[in-house]
Amino acid sequence: MHVAILGGGLTGLSSAFHLARRFPRARITLLEKAPRLGGWVRSERVVVKGSTGEASVLLEAGPRTLRPGALALLELINLLNLTPHLLTVPRTAPAALNRFLHLPGTRGLQRIPTSLPALLTSPLARILVPALLRDAVGHAHTPDPEGGGGADESVEAFLTRHFGAEFARTFGSALVHGVRAAFPVLRDLSERGYGSVVRGVLRGAFSRRKPEEEEGYELGGVYSFREGMETLVRALQDNLKGGKMTVSRVLRAVGAEKLTKTQMPPDLDSVRHDPDVLAPRLGLPLPALDALLRTSAESSAAASTILPPLPHIARTLSSSVTVVNLVFPGGRPLHPPGFGYLVPRPAGGYAPPPPRAPTSARAPLGILGTVFDSCALGAQDAGAPVTKLTVMLGGPHPPTDGDGEGDAGPLLRALARHLGARAPLPAPLLVRAGALAGCIPTPRVGHGARMDAVRAGAGAWGRAEVLGAGVGGVSVGACVEMGRGAGRGWGG
Repeated sequence: MHVAILGGGLTGLSSAFHLARRFPRARITLLEKAPRLGGWVRSERVVVKGSTGEASVLLEAGPRTLRPGALALLELINLLNLTPHLLTVPRTAPAALNRFLHLPGTRGLQRIPTSLPALLTSPLARILVPALLRDAVGHAHTPDPEGGGGADESVEAFLTRHFGAEFARTFGSALVHGVRAAFPVLRDLSERGYGSVVRGVLRGAFSRRKPEEEEGYELGGVYSFREGMETLVRALQDNLKGGKMTVSRVLRAVGAEKLTKTQMPPDLDSVRHDPDVLAPRLGLPLPALDALLRTSAESSAAASTILPPLPHIARTLSSSVTVVNLVFPGGRPLHPPGFGYLVPRPAGGYAPPPPRAPTSARAPLGILGTVFDSCALGAQDAGAPVTKLTVMLGGPHPPTDGDGEGDAGPLLRALARHLGARAPLPAPLLVRAGALAGCIPTPRVGHGARMDAVRAGAGAWGRAEVLGAGVGGVSVGACVEMGRGAGRGWGG
C-alpha cells in the first residue's frame, strides 16, 4: 500500500506518524506545498537589545499553549520522548488562575471571577449572577432546530438559551474570539446537568477524578515547550525522515496538481508525478481541496477519470487573523499577572466604518485579545528582563490600518487603553507582525452533519479520508487526534 498525505500541517504530520505505526510495510509520501512543515505552528527565537543588555526571546505566531485534557497529544509527546522539553504552568500560578476581559467602550480590564467570593465582588456580577441563576433554575433548555441542523445550534444560540443574550455577547463572543474549543464541553455539561450547565458543573465537582490524573499526568493548568510549539513539528519531522519510521518521502514545496480516478482507489498526480498512490489522506484546508478537485475535473481528458465532488466543502468559511508579537523592556509592570484578556463583541456589532471616512472616524482596531506571554511562559526567555505580549487582531472585525510593524502607534495606544495604563507604553524593543490568512475555520450550524457527508463522499473513492482543522476541530489536540485515527478502518 502506498499512502499519499496532502498537507504537512499538524494533522498531516500526525497522520503520517500514526499511519507508519499502523501499517509498517506501507509506503508513505507526505506532500506540503509550503517550504516548511507545521502549518500555522511557527516558533522563532530572536535576540533583542535594550538598555540593560540582550535578551533571547521566543516568539510564537500560532498556537502557544496546550491543555492536559488532550490524551492523544500526551501520548504523542511520550512516543516522541519530548517530556524533558516540556514547560508547565502550575494550576496555582497567576497565568492559570487569572483571565480578563476588556469590555468595549471602557478603560482597563475586568478579571473573570473563578470563586464565589470573587464573583460576588466582581463588576461582572451584574451579568454573571442572573445568567447563572437563569441556567440553574430555568426549564427552557431544549435545543430548537436552527438552520436545518436539527438539534445542532450555534454557540450564541446555546448560550443565549441557557444564560441570556448579554452573557452570550459578553462571554460567548470572547470565548469564540479566543478560539477556545469549549463548546463541546458546555454541551456535555448541559447533558450531565439534565439541561443545565451549572448543574452539570456541580455534578462533575463530586464525580471521579479527571482522566489525566488517573493516568499519572500532572501538567498544571497549561503547558508548552521550552523552545516553542515547533518543537513538536521538528520531532515529528525528524521521526519521519530519520529512518525511524517507514515514511518513504517528505516533500516540501511540492503541491498536488491533480487528483483523478485513474484506478480504484484513486491515484494522485503530483508535481513529481508520483505513480501508484493508492490511499490518499487529504489534510488540505477544505477550500484548497475544493479548488484542487475543480481544477482536476476541468483538466481531465476523460470523464471516467473525474472524481465525484465532495459535498459542502466549498461552503466552509474561515477567518483571518493578524498576530503581533511585542517585546518591551523590563521594569514597571505593564499588565496584571495572568494569562491575558479577550475582547467581546461590541454592543453595536462589527459594522465597518463608512466609506472614505477620515482617519479620526476610522473604526477602532479589531483586537480580539492579548496574551501575557512573559507571565505564562516567561521561562522560554533568557537574558535581560523583558515583557512579551502577543496581540491578535482581525477575525470578524473589518480590516483596519495601523496593526502591523510599519506603524505600531495605533496598536500601542489601543493596548494602553485596554490595560488601563495612565501613561503611554514604553517603546517596544521589537514588533513582529504576521498575517495568517484563513487560519481559523468558522463552522456553522449543521457542520457535524455536513462533515459526515464529506467523509462518506471521500470513502466512496476507496481508501481515502478528509481530515484537518476544518473537519474535526482547530485545536492542536484535535488535529493530533484526527491524525491518530487515520486509516483505522482500512484493514491490512
